[in-house]
Amino acid sequence: MQLSAVNVGEQFKAHLDDLLLYLGDNLGTLLWKAFLILLILFLARVVLNLISRQTKRVIDSKRYHRSEQQGRRVDTMMTLVRSVARYTVYFVAFLLVLGQLGVGDYMGNLLVTAGVGSLAIGIGAQSLVKDVATGFFMMFENQFSVGDYIKLDTVEGTVEATAMRVTYLRTFRGEQIIIPNGTINRVINYSRGNCLALVTVLIRYEDDAQQAMDCIQEAITQFASDHEELVAEPPAVRGITGFTNLGVEIGVMCRAKPMQFWALERGLRLAIKRALDQAGFVIPSLYVSPENSQAGRAEVILPPPQENPPV
Repeated sequence: MQLSAVNVGEQFKAHLDDLLLYLGDNLGTLLWKAFLILLILFLARVVLNLISRQTKRVIDSKRYHRSEQQGRRVDTMMTLVRSVARYTVYFVAFLLVLGQLGVGDYMGNLLVTAGVGSLAIGIGAQSLVKDVATGFFMMFENQFSVGDYIKLDTVEGTVEATAMRVTYLRTFRGEQIIIPNGTINRVINYSRGNCLALVTVLIRYEDDAQQAMDCIQEAITQFASDHEELVAEPPAVRGITGFTNLGVEIGVMCRAKPMQFWALERGLRLAIKRALDQAGFVIPSLYVSPENSQAGRAEVILPPPQENPPV
């Protein structure tokens, strides 16, 4: 049975009249509920701002930062508190708004939300639960803190913040990487404990290896005494660690203080290079002749053949 345009128009007009009549009879109640909803959202914002200010006050307080490790731990806990508070306040505000809209009472909304949440977990929210659970255990076990330089699988950077579900990293180039906690399988923390700096020096076969090692040892010892802020233990020459087509490899090792690993390696290389140059040692390199340079080829400088090679 088809309805005529007149019947459709009459039905629409009747519903519109009912709506206008309902608004006229309940305008005060509707305005009050709208006011309460805006008040709920406003109070939620105020609560979040208060929590943010309090956590920032703790982060900036010297009382809770008497040591670097304690300060990083406190900063991590405060960022986690912010994340938990944000989810909690938004959830409570959502339930209160539903109550004002007439969608059940508060307890009923809570039960319905729990039921829907359980259904969502059963269908496809396992990753969310995994992210939250992994983040909680990482904070409980103190695997890393805000300010630590860490490597998560193939990504590394400085921890900017930790939340219930994700971790924020800032790379050396300035990019921010957001990593779900549930995807973190391995954590390498470069800020905990001292790291071992290893430097390999190359000398020619015809040079005296012992003299070169003595020269290197003197250079790195002097560098360590001039840069105590980088060195945790005195450096040492490991000896000859390998032979290559270019020459003899001499290894140097030194234990660096936390987060000074790269600076120490760079400083050792510069000190060793200067010492070898002053002592007259030549570091072997690839020789590129003009004709090979145009062809993109390089020749290796090899030591001169011995008159009586050992059998």
